[in-house]
Amino acid sequence: MTQERTATAAIPAARSSTDLTGRPPTTSGVGGVTKIADSVVSRIAGLAAREVPGVHDMTATGLSQAFGGLTGRVTGQDQMDKGVAVQVGDVECIVDLNLVIDYEASIPQVAEAIRRNVSGRIGAMTGLQTKEVNINVADLYFPDQVQDQKQPQLPPVR
Repeated sequence: MTQERTATAAIPAARSSTDLTGRPPTTSGVGGVTKIADSVVSRIAGLAAREVPGVHDMTATGLSQAFGGLTGRVTGQDQMDKGVAVQVGDVECIVDLNLVIDYEASIPQVAEAIRRNVSGRIGAMTGLQTKEVNINVADLYFPDQVQDQKQPQLPPVR
């Protein structure tokens, strides 16, 4: 038997899925339970953040994600939720993002575009309201530095 949740204000920190039991029956008139894993919300947020111009990359949010990223690269798993932490409640969520922004991009404009896109994608795909999108700009990406590092150093001509 499925237990219904009625609390909507508190967002538990250690849950692995969202139970949308309280939702009314769909237009077809058929009811049921829809559960959305926190990892799904995290992946949606990560993809939505990457769609915004000015976002170069996402960085790991903690030690566990850093080690998870290392094993993911070895095993070939994708890294769509790298740099994303979510807290998901029954009807709302909070998203934390760790980003690398392109140099010369306007950080306030990029941050606002990320908030709009992440909130819109999560709402459209899950029905959850996004209460907060917290953005931590961890680094800047300088394209000239990467090109300089990639060019091999030639030995001096004699």
